[in-house]
Amino acid sequence: MDTNRLRHPDSSPVVEHSRGLAELFDRVAPDYDQAVPFFATFGTRLVDWAELPRGARVLDLGSGRGAVTAAAVDAVGSTGSVLAADISPEMAARLRAQALPHVDVQVMDAQALDLADESFDAVLSGFLLHILPDPGTALVEIARVLKPGGLLAMSVPGPSADGGWWAAYGQIVAEFATRVAEGSSAGMTGPPDSWEACAEQAGFTYVDREHTEVALPISGPEAHWSWLLSHGNRWLHDALDETSRAEFREQVLHSLRHSHPAGGTRLIAGAELHKMIKRNR
Repeated sequence: MDTNRLRHPDSSPVVEHSRGLAELFDRVAPDYDQAVPFFATFGTRLVDWAELPRGARVLDLGSGRGAVTAAAVDAVGSTGSVLAADISPEMAARLRAQALPHVDVQVMDAQALDLADESFDAVLSGFLLHILPDPGTALVEIARVLKPGGLLAMSVPGPSADGGWWAAYGQIVAEFATRVAEGSSAGMTGPPDSWEACAEQAGFTYVDREHTEVALPISGPEAHWSWLLSHGNRWLHDALDETSRAEFREQVLHSLRHSHPAGGTRLIAGAELHKMIKRNR
């Protein structure tokens, strides 16, 4: 019985931000992870690192089109199961259409899980928690649905041997973000300074972390730009007016051609993997 579920008021900035995330990922769903297997590669690494036991009941939170789900269902085998949950109905529909065995797909907000207490052996979350308006609440919810001693393994962006390109891209984003009207940020905490401390506060014992990187081939700057628009980074492009969009595109393409270590022909990125165990009461 889910006796301790957390809820934000329906009109709160956190809820409004979450609705915006659902709409954004509905828009990117058709192209998400299709041109380059970025999330699939990191998803497989996360599952391998998590060392899921056969027969486990697993929640894949922020499942997208199944980057983690597919690897997880292979890991737990025919005696296990995976519940794939995503806030985007379109993402969920595309994953559901794959008809993966032993997988149930549901639309759900990670900050307000419509799931019973202590009902999962493990929770996996690939590149989700850092984009939530209130990741601390999501961690509390994850702890609630995990059995005592249950595992959370998650990934968030990390450094890479990119010659400083991601930092340069971040500066371009920050410049153009000033052209977008700001909404209220009340109640939105953003990524914590320390995932370890945040996890401990939510009821976990922090166990381990690992750094991993990819350098995936991509056909060039134009394809790289298209990839940037195929996931969460698209938010700024969609929020800009037509003139600013064109300027944004040209600046990013220029940086890929002249500042990227591979001239934009390799997708270089890193991730930090975090592992934690729910404390026994």
